[in-house]
Amino acid sequence: MGAGRIWTVRAGSFGQADHIFLDLNQIAISFAEGGGDVSALPASRGAFKQAVGQTLVPLRQGAVPTQAGQLYRFVHEMRIGDYVIYPRKSDRTLRWGEVTGPYLFDRDRSAEFAHRRSVAWLGKLSRDVFSQGALYEIGSILTLFEVKSFADEFLRKFAAACGGGQLIGDDDDIEESVARDIAETTRDFIARKLRTDLKGYPMEPFVADLFCAMGYRSHATRGVRDDGIDVIAHRDELGIEPPILKIQVKAQEGNIAADVVKAFYAMVHDRDVGIFITTGGYTQAATEFARTKGNLKLVDGVAFIDLIQRHYDRLDLKYRQQIPLRRVLVPDLSVVED
Repeated sequence: MGAGRIWTVRAGSFGQADHIFLDLNQIAISFAEGGGDVSALPASRGAFKQAVGQTLVPLRQGAVPTQAGQLYRFVHEMRIGDYVIYPRKSDRTLRWGEVTGPYLFDRDRSAEFAHRRSVAWLGKLSRDVFSQGALYEIGSILTLFEVKSFADEFLRKFAAACGGGQLIGDDDDIEESVARDIAETTRDFIARKLRTDLKGYPMEPFVADLFCAMGYRSHATRGVRDDGIDVIAHRDELGIEPPILKIQVKAQEGNIAADVVKAFYAMVHDRDVGIFITTGGYTQAATEFARTKGNLKLVDGVAFIDLIQRHYDRLDLKYRQQIPLRRVLVPDLSVVED
């Protein structure tokens, strides 16, 4: 194999473009607001930011740098001969391919994933043959990004597989695979329920109930206030003893920007604690701002699901019915056998 760069490309949040990837042998990214064919734009990030910024609605302007940057890399940094990893959710495999064509725009306006490149698929491997570090690296929420830290591992293992070698794990690998598969499936299920059944206003009373399960007295504030504080939680019966927890909830896949976090924190008094919860993530600037505030806590989608799993048994019955889970026995990988 050559020395091309390695890119990870996703087929949509739910694998919507899987047929384009595997049936049409094309990789595709979906930025419907990208303004159509971008091949004529100047080859600069500034030009792409301007083009994307003109098409996004005001509430989504924080997504401009991320979307524009990924689109620019797809058009101008990705080269013919580079390698592509496609993490396929439906069968937990990683597909390995080589970019074979330049950027093209699918002029069928009904096509959601209009920005495309042709690819030749060379092989596939189970996720289970890769190290945890390698899997973490390709676990970014971005649609398109370059693989760097574990590039050598991906090259080595796909070279062996594509050359006819077969990778088989031992019994310990199989046990770990079983436990990890169950854990990943459960987390994916919870995330899907949050996106579908609890998105929007229903998320607020759910978070209030989650804090009740954690031992607080809490209530959603919708209907009595609309100042950006979605949930109030406290330990005492009357809700007058500090600290009072003021909680804002955002159900979205993208990263929360620093200015949104700062606007929320402006409503948190010195004796209160501000907790910002999102089903997505935070920009680096938002995270750095929170580090400077002792009474501000950011909870991203991963930590949010951790809290739900930890306190699931004490959630109200209606929420346990909306997110139905049951306890199962899996190998305890934390126990070291003699």
